[in-house]
Amino acid sequence: MHSDDLHLRETAPHQAVILAAGRGRRLRPHTDHTPKPLLEVDGQPILYHTLCALQNAGVEELFLVIGHLGHQIVDYVGDGSRWNMRASFHWQPQRLGTAHALCQVRSHLQEPTFILAADYALAPQSLKEMKAAYQQSNASLALSLKQLQPGEAASRSSVEFDLGGAITRIVEKPEPGAAPSLIGASLIYIVPPEIDSYLKTITLSERQEYEIVDVINRMIAGGHRVVGIMQARPREWRPRY
Repeated sequence: MHSDDLHLRETAPHQAVILAAGRGRRLRPHTDHTPKPLLEVDGQPILYHTLCALQNAGVEELFLVIGHLGHQIVDYVGDGSRWNMRASFHWQPQRLGTAHALCQVRSHLQEPTFILAADYALAPQSLKEMKAAYQQSNASLALSLKQLQPGEAASRSSVEFDLGGAITRIVEKPEPGAAPSLIGASLIYIVPPEIDSYLKTITLSERQEYEIVDVINRMIAGGHRVVGIMQARPREWRPRY
């Protein structure tokens, strides 16, 4: 195998973690009886779109962190063979934040890994495109970026750049008027195995949660090279009234 091909193979994320334990309070009463990942977009659960995108990206092993109504997600995904993946399920006993959820699968993060929220109905090729850009970048950490509308950043995230255009941090839900840019970061990452050492020392955020954004910011500050990949905004479920 050519050395460049070998590098691409070694850096390709073949596993993924889907964070699917959330209660989905903002979507109640729809999530009282259906977990958010199983709400339907275009006639299929949100989770279906995510799994198809992961399959197209060549992911072989899937770890789902579940909680609220998690048995429905177990029943839907099964062993993962429908999407040519091996699936396992890991319960988050308390919903203490996205980084806390990721800690439930820490022992499995031994190679580059997709980390995704279960909120997005992803386009079929979105993760394949992200993987290709990540492999060509030689970065250790990749962020999926999206364009924000004016005034929207206060309820989302905003990415801060230095004068050379390099990403310096993600600001989660900045104060109105304080967003460093109108570029946001979706909760879609590719992370290296070194994330484990950062997860071991997570602390509570100002919102009293253990947040993956804090982990990503510490990795960037610690010298991990990061690449931001502008992508079409992922769709999210909206109730029909």
